Amino acid sequence: MKNIIKILLLLLIALVFINPVGVLSADDDQLFGGSKDKESESNKNASSKMVKDDSPIKEMPKLSPPISRNKIESVIPVKRLPDGWVFRDELLAPWATSLPAVLTIVPDTTVEVVYTDESRTTKDGIVLPIKRATVEFNYVTRLTIERITLGFVNIDYVYSTTNNSDSHYILESVVKKIKLKDTGFPQLTAEDVIKHKVLMEYGTPKEYDGVWHNYGDENSIFRVRKLDERNVKVEVDGLQIADKLNKAIEDVYSQQGIEYKKRLMMDGIDL
Repeated sequence: MKNIIKILLLLLIALVFINPVGVLSADDDQLFGGSKDKESESNKNASSKMVKDDSPIKEMPKLSPPISRNKIESVIPVKRLPDGWVFRDELLAPWATSLPAVLTIVPDTTVEVVYTDESRTTKDGIVLPIKRATVEFNYVTRLTIERITLGFVNIDYVYSTTNNSDSHYILESVVKKIKLKDTGFPQLTAEDVIKHKVLMEYGTPKEYDGVWHNYGDENSIFRVRKLDERNVKVEVDGLQIADKLNKAIEDVYSQQGIEYKKRLMMDGIDL
């Protein structure tokens, strides 16, 4: 019996030396926590993960750098200069509106039209009369008492002295003297009007001569000044009307204009 046990032990030892890997394979699997199948599955998972890692990465949208305050333009729109007689931001009568048409708009029906002659000397020394007319009336609001003067000029009279009816007089200027009423506390002043109604709405003036804030565009010249603590003066002139008047004077009273008019007069002489 002892001999048989010895023989079996010898055979077992011989098997261990012949195939040690086969004998330890099961123990190795248990020692390192898994079989070859598990190792293969782990490799597949790793490969799958690598494939996912190799997929293109979605780029994040690029954000613009913050804009400095110095580069931000003002969003406050500049108010358009009056293009005629404007009341509460409504254009009642644009430049060149005839005198009779304006009289139908004036709130004071008792106003009188004042006609005047202005003498002008041309560059050639010729003195000529310029026919003008004015209409004045008061307008009272909750905060102000306004004295409004509408100015008209007769350009057609320069071409012919027969053009002297009211319909030939056209609007060329608007003058307002605005007196601030007693508003209690706080009391509105002329400086408040200049600051909030002029500078903040029309922007920086083209020129400030120490008295007048001067603005201008292709249609109008706009001037505002402080008279005293409670009074402001506003003047608006139509540039196109002034250009038309100067052109009429040039057409009629320049040397070329005089020669042209003489030729027209000659048509009435029959030799």
